[in-house]
Formats: sequence, C-alpha cells, structure tokens
Amino acid sequence: MNRIYLVAAFLLLGAVSGFARKKHDAPGTGNPVIPGYFADPTIKKFGDTYYMYATTDGSGAGFGPAQVWTSKDFVNWTLMPMNWPDSHWIWAPDVIRHTDGRYYYFYCQPCIIHCGVSETPRGPWKNILGESEAVLVPDRFVTNAITLDGQTFVDDDGSVYLYWGTWGIYKGFGCGAGKMTPDLKGFTETRLIPNTEAVDFFEAPFVLKRNGIYYFMYSSGSCHDHTYRVQYATSDHPLGPYEYKGCILETNEDGTVHGPGHHSILKEGDDYYIVYHRHDNPHSNRGFHRQLCMDKMEFAADGSIRKVIPTHKGVGALAPSVVKSENLALGAGVRASSCYDDNFRAEYAVDDNNGTLWRPRGMGQEWLEIDLGSSREIQTVWTQFEYGTQFYQYLIETSVDGKHWSVFADKRNNHLAGSPMVDFGKAEARYVRLTFTGGQKNGFGGAVWNVKVFGGIEEALPQQWLGLTAADWDGREWRNNEGMLGGAFVLKEGAARTCRIEGRDALMLEPGTVLEYCHSLLSPSKEHTLSGLVYRSGKWRSYETEHCLSQGMISLRSGNEPLVITNLRYYNWKLEPAERAYDAATDVVRLPAADCRKRGLVVSITADDFAVGDTVPYLTNRGVKGYFEALKAPVVVKETEGKKAFHFDGSQLFRSSFSLPATLQDNAPYTLEAWVLNDSIAENECVADFTTSHDELEKIMLVNGTEPRCGVINHYGWYEDAGYKGMKELTGRWQHIYICFDGRMEQVYINGEQVSGKDIQLLVKPSQFVTLGRNAEGEWPFTGYLHSLKLWDEYIPLQGRK
Repeated sequence: MNRIYLVAAFLLLGAVSGFARKKHDAPGTGNPVIPGYFADPTIKKFGDTYYMYATTDGSGAGFGPAQVWTSKDFVNWTLMPMNWPDSHWIWAPDVIRHTDGRYYYFYCQPCIIHCGVSETPRGPWKNILGESEAVLVPDRFVTNAITLDGQTFVDDDGSVYLYWGTWGIYKGFGCGAGKMTPDLKGFTETRLIPNTEAVDFFEAPFVLKRNGIYYFMYSSGSCHDHTYRVQYATSDHPLGPYEYKGCILETNEDGTVHGPGHHSILKEGDDYYIVYHRHDNPHSNRGFHRQLCMDKMEFAADGSIRKVIPTHKGVGALAPSVVKSENLALGAGVRASSCYDDNFRAEYAVDDNNGTLWRPRGMGQEWLEIDLGSSREIQTVWTQFEYGTQFYQYLIETSVDGKHWSVFADKRNNHLAGSPMVDFGKAEARYVRLTFTGGQKNGFGGAVWNVKVFGGIEEALPQQWLGLTAADWDGREWRNNEGMLGGAFVLKEGAARTCRIEGRDALMLEPGTVLEYCHSLLSPSKEHTLSGLVYRSGKWRSYETEHCLSQGMISLRSGNEPLVITNLRYYNWKLEPAERAYDAATDVVRLPAADCRKRGLVVSITADDFAVGDTVPYLTNRGVKGYFEALKAPVVVKETEGKKAFHFDGSQLFRSSFSLPATLQDNAPYTLEAWVLNDSIAENECVADFTTSHDELEKIMLVNGTEPRCGVINHYGWYEDAGYKGMKELTGRWQHIYICFDGRMEQVYINGEQVSGKDIQLLVKPSQFVTLGRNAEGEWPFTGYLHSLKLWDEYIPLQGRK
C-alpha cells in the first residue's frame, strides 16, 4: 500500500476510535521484529536464511520450550520447534557452524552450559557429550565467573572462543572466557575478564572483531528494569586484557524502549546490526515479557562504536519479501467482543505491529471482526497469537454483509502450535471474523498480535502442513489436528480402527480401505517432505509415501493386507536426511487441550456448619465433592470476636480427599475468600495450600504472615507474591481476605482495602490435594482462627461479589 494512503487510513482509524497513537504503537513499526515474548537473542545467517535463537519468555523465568525463528527477508518470520533441549530452563542459546560443517548449539541452565550438535541449524540436536543433560561448562569453571549466558566467537583462523557470566558485579568477579578445543568439548586456555576491565559487567557477553580490534560487549544493570544497557571494551586479543569504552545502548527518553540489552550482532556486507531484547509495552511486572528488536550499529573513524539510538521503526527487510500480496487487513476497520483495556485495543490486531496486542477481557469464546471496506478475494489468513509456542483453537469465517457467515478455516480441534498460524481458502468477502474457542493452556485467552489477510496464496513460510496420529481418528475421518492445513482424510471405502502395537498407537486400515485427503496446495512437483510410519513384518518402518501423493490429493490404500500407519507428516519444504531420520523415530506430539468447563465454587468450608465446642476431624467440602481429613490433631470450634471459627494451634494438618479441577491449572483465573483471625502472627503461616507443587509460579497458597513480600498470597514467585506491611497491626482482629485473578491482574484486598494489584503470570500444575493448617510440604504452621474459606475457578471482582 502507498505510504501516504496507509498513514491517512490510520489517521482516520484513530479519529474514529478516539485514541491517538504514539511512536511505539504506530502501525507498521519494524520493532519488535518477532511477534511474541522472547529474550537473549542470537542472530545468525546460514545460507539465505536468517535464524533467531532466543530464550522463550513470557512463561515465568524463561521456562522453554526450545524453538528457533527463521526468515528469508528479516520481516516475515516463522516459529519452528526444536527437539532439544527439553529442560525446564533454556536460556541464551547460541549456534555456530563449525569447520566440520556441523552446527553446534550452546544453551544455559542456572548455572551451567550445555552443547548440542546437529547436521542442520534447526536440529535435531544431541548433546556432544552423550547424555542429554551432560554439562559442558559447570558453575565457577573459571573462578569468580558465574556460569550463564554462553556466547561463542570464531576468530579469523577458525578458533572458537566461549564467553559466559552473570552477576559479575561483585568484587573480583567478571566474565569467564576460554579458547575451545577443536572438538568443542573442552578448553585449551581460560581467563577471567574482570569487572575492572569490563566495567559494571553483569551478564550477556558478546565478542566481535573488526579491523584487528576485538570488541567485548556486555550488559549492565538489572534485567528487570530500565537500568539494563549494553556497554563495551576493546582489546588486541580475544581473551584481553580489555579497556573499557562506554555505553552504547540504553533506555530511551520516554521509556518505551525499556531495558534494552543481552544482544548479538549481525553483519551484512559492511553493515552491522544490533539485535537485543527490550521489555514489552505496557511494561509487565518482573520484566520477563521481553521482545526482540534490531537497529543499525555504526562505527566512528577511530573504530569506536557510536551510540545506538533505539527505534520503534527498526531496520525493515534485508532481502526481497517472501510475501507477494497486499495485507488487506492493515488499517481496516475492526471491532471485537471485548477489549481488556485501552492498552489492548482491537485496532492493534490490524496494525502490523509486533509490539501491540489485542487482548479480550474474557477467557472464553471471544471474537474479532475485520471490515475490509469492500468485498475482496481472500485466499490466505495469517494469525499471530500471543504465544506461538502453545496451540490455539479457533474458527475463521467470512461474510459479504456481516450477517451471513461462511467457514473459511475450522481449527476448533487444532493441536498444532505455531506462529503465524496460516489458513488457506477461497472467498469473496468484506468481513473476516476470528473466534477463539480454546487452546493448550488455561488463562491465556485469544490475544492476538496481528491478523493479516491476503488476496493471494502466501505459502512461502516453512511449516508442517499435515500431522496425524491415531488419536485423530473419529470413526469416519482422520483429522489433521496437528497440521497447519487442517481438514481430514475421508473414508472412501472399507473400514479403519485404532490399535496399539508395540507401545505405539496407530490407525489400522482393513484390507480394501481407501482414505483420501484433498487440498489444492498439495503437489508432487512442489518442494515437500511426506513421511509416515507403518508396521510391517513385525517392525515399525518408514513408509514410502510418495506414491500416495498426486496433484491436490493424498490417498492411502491398504490393498490385500491391512495397513497399520501413524505419524503421517507433510512439510512444505524438503527435510534434510537427519530430520527425516528423527521423524522416523519420533511420534507426532499431541498435547491435550485445556479444560475450560468451569466448576464455579471449588472449595467451601465454614465453621457455621458446626456448634461451638465441636471437635472436628473431618470437614465436608461444599464445593467439588470430597472432604478434608485431619492427619494430626483435629480442630476445635470456638467463638471469637463474634464469629464461630476453627481453632488452629500449629499442630493441625488437614488434607483433602479431592484434587483441584484442571480448570485451575496454568494461568487460570481464580477467586479466593477467607475470614481469618490470628492472635500471634508469625513471619509465615499457611492457612491453606491449594497446590502440591513447590516449583516457581506453580503455587496458590493463602498465607497469614508478616513477611512483606509474600505474607498474604504465595505463588513461589519473585515478584508475583503479595504481602501486607501492616499485617502486624491486624493481630487479634478479623481479616476478610479477598483475592481475585483474571489471568492478568491479581488484586488482593484485606477488609475491603486493596493492598496489592499487579500483573502476574502463573504456571499451576496438576495438584494431588489441598492442605489446611500447613503447606503441602508440612511447613509454615498456622496458629489462629479460620471462620470460612472459599475458592472459585473463575474471576469474581470484589465489587461483583454477592
């Protein structure tokens, strides 16, 4: 679209919707580069393809999974999953192509570094030391260098150096560095680059060489706030000593480029580009919703690095665009079922800006409707959901008049994660409606970075078009629920059923059975990979599938013998032999969809059900069916300050016969209400622990303590917990505690006063039981009175509580 018309369209849109855009939320900005939350980027170019390796953010403290983004033009990126590592933390990945032609993948867990090897930059990877969790660089391998943020540098002679470090601010600390052995399994020499050379060194080292000068670049400040920045020092040797030169990248004046750091450098010809992460806008609590950006980096005549001015515009395309059609949705009219608030408007879904997000208010079925202005031909729709690493289920419809709708793409049973989600069809329509219906995890809703609508067929992005397992058979159709094209194999003749052979579920086609899958984009003449697994002669074998493919169709025929098949895959690009071998030995992953069937009141107990003086070893739950049983001493019902209450003296521990429903897992909304009186408030006293997990962000625990950080609600988080500085003043008084969480904001009230309100994110796992009087580990005994306790698996604001 002509830039003048584009600007005019958005000026009109802003006037109609009544809000003025700022630089960071202007349409079509080039930063962030990637739609989603990612951090610690390493940018590489192998062949004609750019690869962006990064920490998966926005899921606690970078809790995976492994992935890589690829692009041919540096504008249109595709998220591709990787097989390894499968650890809890996958931080600060880096990849190099070594002299042996293979690719080496370095990544960190706190506080160690691992290394994998592969024949391709996408994997499949395996640890170069054998065992999947084998450690290449243990913590403090170099004295006073905490092992994290490993980054390689390859010198002109092919020598490989590795640099690492975090929290290098302490006296005598700094960055670990070493020259690696040719097999990359060890070091020939190492050194500490002290923070007296790399002044204020905190973490994230990166080294480049230009005109014989080694530039040691690194991040300083706190990664959680505006002080995070990039500095550098120089030397005539890769291991130093280095001379400090100054800061080259920091938070901008209005704070919309906030905490830029942990960078890497891309060299294209004579040009240098710095790729870094920054915090999202509006800034999320804790600073773990980071996004990737790129700006040009320039050198002065004396070889010094000029100060980088971080921009929202970015750099743009570095090669011809792979997209040939106009994005019809850009600047189009839009309306939605709801918007969370003014920071997450519906207009943001059609502005081609990876830093702005439409977030609906609810977690159920929410829709976004785009008005193209006139009837247009539509053949492709790209949807970039908030989290590309988890799957979403949705429906795309089109309409000429906004009243009568036709299905364009039905992904209500989709189990494939990806970004963008690409849907093909053929329609003449003015309106396009996207309806979110569910997904992999609770509490995330159908938030969208961008929806792009094209009149042409845009199929250039490398993706898995088909993915089918035995679980996708519904009796008449074999549904393509793990493939981008959707649709299904239709039973044309014969019969089929699921079976299990040698530990693997499969679909058995009885003799004479025919299944057909039709899609106009399938073609034996286009680059592709089609594969599957079949059981023959007592073994699972790779299925030679090319004979099944014809123009627009894949046909599976069993012949005179049954055909036992599973893991049918079709990619729209040619896999390398190592990738094909991996697929032949690995099942298609089919994760379950989140349970969204709300139960309402889950936990409900009250002392009003008993008489004063009762000794109570069992408490019937008035929520989900079950009870609480005393594992130690029972409670006695007493009356205090006008209320009947269960008296806990620190010796009690009750455990439920029931577990929390799946509707409270992940980041699910919840509401918690309790009446508590504590006549001797200790630092940490657990009233109720609703989760048995003890990992970070996996806990929902009601606490009544003086600990100012987590004395009311504890999630085992750093910033996500909440306390109350005035708790000691409530000693001997009834506290009405009310906590409500809508999937983004958690609000904590005590006696009607809000004592905390902040955006958080939870990662609640399946829980075995609920405890009263102590936490699930049997610690933090409660000494006080509990009148009542209620928990709902839904968000109920205090103002709406009856």
